[in-house]
Parts: sequence; C-alpha cells; structure tokens
Amino acid sequence: MKNMKKKLYISLKVKLTWVITFLLALVILFGYFYFPLKYEEARLLSLQEKVDIIASNAAYELSSGLFFKNNEAAKEEIESLIQNETIKYLVIYKDSSVFYQHNTFVAVLSDYMNLEIETISAKYEVMKSHEPIFNDNQKIGDIYIGYSLSNVYHEIDDLRKHVGIVSLIIFSICSVIVILIIIYFTNPLQEFIITANKISEGDFTQRVNIKSKDEIGIISNSFNGMVDKVATSNEEMNVITAELENRVKGRTKELEGALKSLQKENTQRKRAEADISSSLHEKEVLLKEIHHRVKNNLQIVSSLFFFQSKQITDPIMLDMFRDGQNRVKSMALIHEKLYQSGDLANIDFKEYIKKLTNFLLQSYGVNQSKIKLKNNVQHIKLGVDTAVPCGLIINELISNSLKHGFRELETGEIRIDMGYDEYDKLTLKISDNGKGMPKDLNIEESDSLGLRLVYNLTKQINGKVEFFNNNGASVKIVFPNPKLNKTS
Repeated sequence: MKNMKKKLYISLKVKLTWVITFLLALVILFGYFYFPLKYEEARLLSLQEKVDIIASNAAYELSSGLFFKNNEAAKEEIESLIQNETIKYLVIYKDSSVFYQHNTFVAVLSDYMNLEIETISAKYEVMKSHEPIFNDNQKIGDIYIGYSLSNVYHEIDDLRKHVGIVSLIIFSICSVIVILIIIYFTNPLQEFIITANKISEGDFTQRVNIKSKDEIGIISNSFNGMVDKVATSNEEMNVITAELENRVKGRTKELEGALKSLQKENTQRKRAEADISSSLHEKEVLLKEIHHRVKNNLQIVSSLFFFQSKQITDPIMLDMFRDGQNRVKSMALIHEKLYQSGDLANIDFKEYIKKLTNFLLQSYGVNQSKIKLKNNVQHIKLGVDTAVPCGLIINELISNSLKHGFRELETGEIRIDMGYDEYDKLTLKISDNGKGMPKDLNIEESDSLGLRLVYNLTKQINGKVEFFNNNGASVKIVFPNPKLNKTS
C-alpha cells in the first residue's frame, strides 16, 4: 500500500512536469514558426510593392525614349536598372517584339511571362513584375523584371536561427522554472503523504513540519490539529476498548459457568425426561394390560351369562339373562377399544357405536333386510368415565327398540344421531318408526329396569333425558362436553 501511494505521487509529479513542458513546447514551437512566417509574408509583400514601383517608374522613363525612338535615353534608363545587382533579368518589348533583354539567371526566362502562375518563384528565389509602357494613353510596349529574393530568404533563415536559439533558451529557462515550481508545491504534498501513511499505520506521534505562513502552512497546522484530536480520541478508544475487553472476558467466564450449569441441568432434564418417558411407557403398558384383563373378565362374565341362559326355559328369565349379557358386552367393548387404541384416555365413539349396534343386531337375531339401522354420529372422543354410561344407555335403548318397537314380520328403521349442538354440548338421540311408547309413561315410576337404568345413567353424566313419540319412539339425551368440564 505504501509503495502504491509513492508511485501514485511520483506519477503525479511526472505528469505535471510533462503536461506543463508539453504546453510550453507548443507555445515555443508556435512562436518559432509563426513569427518568421509572418515576417516572410510582410517582407515579400513590401518587396513586391517595391518591385512593382521600380517596374512602373522604369516604364514611365522608357515611354518617351521608345516612342520618339531616342535610344540613348532608353539605354541610360536601362543601364541604371541593370546596375542593380538584385535584378536577375530585364526584358523590354516594343510593338510586340523584344527591344532589350538582360539576363543573369537564364533558368527563369522560359516562364518570365507566367506571372499568374508563379508571381513569386520560391524555386528560383525570384520575384516577378510586369508593367505595360504607355505614351499618351497608347501602349507601345511591356517591361518584365525579375527581382532576386536571395537576400530576403537569407534574412528569413537568419531570423529563424535567432528565433530558434532564443526559443531554446526560453524553453530551457521555463522548463527549469516549471520543475522548480512543481518541486516547491509537491514537496509539501510528499511530506503530507509520508506523514499520513505513518499515521494510517498507527503512529499518531507524526506531525507535518511545515512552518510557512501561506496556505500550505495553514493546511499543515489544521492537519496537525486534526491529528492531535484523532490521537486523543484513539487513546480514549484504547482505554474504552481495554475496559470492554475486560468486561467481555468477565462476562465470558460468567456465560461459560452458566453454560456448564445449563448443560448439567439439560443432562439432568434429559435423564428425567427419559425416566418419565420410561415410566409413562410402563404405565401405558400396565393400563393396556388392565383394560385387556377387564375386557377378558367381562367377556368371561358374558360367557357365564350365555352358558347359564342355555339351562333356562322361562322366557322372562331368559330375556333378563340376555339383557345382562348385552350390558356386560357393551362395557367389555369399551375396554377392548381402549387397549387397542394408541390413546388410552379417549375412545373413538363413532367406531364403538358401530361395533356395539352390530353386536346387538346379531344378539337379537334381527333380520337386517327388514330392520335397518342408520348411524349419524360425528367423530367424537370420550373418556372411559363418560363412554361406559353412554354405551350402556345406547345398549338399553337399542335393545328396547328391537324387543318392543316392531311386531313380527314388520319392517322398520332405527336411527342413532350424536354430535355437538350450538352450545358445544353433546346430544344423543335414538329413535325408531315402530309402535312408539305408552302415552302415560313415567320413567321414574316405570317397572322397566332398562328405562330406569337409562334415567340413572343420564343423571350420572349430568345430562337430561326426554322421551316422546314422533311417528315412533324417540329418546333425546343432552349432557355437557366432558373436555370442557375438565378445562373449566
């Protein structure tokens, strides 16, 4: 990074030197070519005017001699002209024929009349001029003069040499001045860069040592003041950083201790969870085993009822034994559903009712083509405390419909409806389209054990029971939702 900054600084210095030197060279070259050129144009223009005047004067002086055929006067004028060493050639026409010809520069005589093509011949260093000769407004001839430009071009070459020498001297002096100026302005910048690089590396003791009273000195003082403030802030930050590091170290130790404690507690919690899980599993196994054994014991009792009924011939006693067997079977089904289910606390009551009603139809030998059973039961889950009374109630009411609701060879329908009402209470309704119930039925004073059992079991689950005839017998039981009672 330091070397890159140094290269950038050197390239800036070189760039400034080259740019200013290049501009200075352009100015010098412009002066070297521009001023001699302008001098040449002005000198040639003045010389052209001079030559034209010489030609005009000569034509005037020759006009009378040529007109009056005074050759002596004409020769005197001609000799005065050719004595001028700068005149390279002189051609005089009289009446379209050459009257006089003087030539020291034969090469241009072949085109001395081509004034429009090459008035000034840089090739031959000759300036051409032509004047007609008049006398009394009558043209009597022409005069052609070729004036030498050698001296003029020598003067221009000398001027270029002097301008070149002066330009070179000026360029050298200005280049030295430019370099000195650049050094004067870039040296303080270099000191600024070196100091700034050291400060950026963390050495806040560095200061710019420039004591001038100009703008650079003011910037130097401002820079040093800024560094002082940064150094003070850096010291304060170091103190704060050290304090924060100490706090972080202390807090880290506390967190490490807390982490170890949490890890220990987590290990203990996992062990406790494992123990609880193992204990719960054992309890589930035991509960399933208990429900299984209760179901087996109830099944044995049901079997005893069945075998005992084989020895009974009295129809009333036989009916009582069968009712007892069905009641035991309804309770056995509860415990069977519990140990078969993964949820030992709740029974899928819809499946339970389906299995219980199928058992009852088989038990009473019902012709299912005549007596139809329809279930409209929602998916309800009940605990064993509620499921056993509800199972016994359904057993009594279905048994009562099968025994007393229909005459022989009569068709009919038994319907079971169970679900939640708008108050989230459970409603159980069992109805048939048989002959119905007696109009003067009083369930509390009835001799029917089954109906009294229904009444008492309904009270046991805190419910209300209603008996009424509606194209057959109909019983409606409403009782609270046991889950809501547990929550409240």
